[in-house]
Amino acid sequence: MKMKRLGLPPSVFLFLLFASPLAAQQGAGRRAATFWTVLARPKFVVMLVLGLISLALLLTKKMKDRIKIPLLLLTTFLFGIAPNLPVALFKKFSMHPSPVCAATKSILYGFGMPLIVTLAVIVFLTLVGPKLFCGWVCPVGAIQELVAMLADRLKIRRIKWNFVFTQTVRIGIFLLFVFLSGTAIYHTFVEEQKVALSIYDPINAFHGFEFVAQPSFLAGFLHYLPLLLTLALAIKFYRPFCYLVCPVGLLTNLLEQVALFRVTLKKTGCNDCGVCEKVSPCPTVPEILKRSVLRPDCFSCTACVNSCKERKALEYGTKRYLRWTPGPRPGFADD
Repeated sequence: MKMKRLGLPPSVFLFLLFASPLAAQQGAGRRAATFWTVLARPKFVVMLVLGLISLALLLTKKMKDRIKIPLLLLTTFLFGIAPNLPVALFKKFSMHPSPVCAATKSILYGFGMPLIVTLAVIVFLTLVGPKLFCGWVCPVGAIQELVAMLADRLKIRRIKWNFVFTQTVRIGIFLLFVFLSGTAIYHTFVEEQKVALSIYDPINAFHGFEFVAQPSFLAGFLHYLPLLLTLALAIKFYRPFCYLVCPVGLLTNLLEQVALFRVTLKKTGCNDCGVCEKVSPCPTVPEILKRSVLRPDCFSCTACVNSCKERKALEYGTKRYLRWTPGPRPGFADD
């Protein structure tokens, strides 16, 4: 992967990924678990590095498939598969707590420092760029993106989500979680004390990356079912877990509305050809073209931007840089 134009030769890239976080971890070895010592752990440092490198590639229009696929594979390996291997270094990249747990266990059991740092990294990357965490750092998101790309290569016709439907389902699950958590209807007992459980646990696809022995075949099947079902649905539907289930996806969809960088339309470059809307796997592009205030989730997949290479009407940038004067666009109803 050629990184020199970004000022990051391969040797520096590898150093940022591994040497730097390990040095930070050694320096923070025996300190109290403060916000900064937890943030200095290899997992969180590499998350930030990967997210910011992804942003640089997006802004410089270098995020092509030859870079995108290895980057997604690296994310899937580092944060999904590697922690299960008998290598001490890889154990440091374990997704514990998972993003879903960070968003839900904080409500159930309080804000422990690892939960706070996980949420802080997610929020920071989302506010900086177009869903940088969900798009490029999350292993469940990365593997769904890879399946979607494979489906495209196999010319499998996928079904686009209706965002009103997916958002209704996602909000409904979260509201049900809040209700059951508050009432402790769904619970267990710990030392004769009733403890509320999260309804996300049985449907958390992140558990599928935990390669642990289960007491029975049924328990093992249920353990891996959410991830397996996610991958199966991802062949026909774009990122099903992100759009339908993930509470972090719900949070980042709100945050991305005010992100510093995101896909923006330049009025003077658009000729209303509709190619970007056709090739995009998500329901976001039509809302960008209509200048909607609230957009569906954009995972910075680059499909729409890369489809408009000649006219460059769609680009990653700031809203201020690409803002236009109000007025109706040809071919679209006035807002």
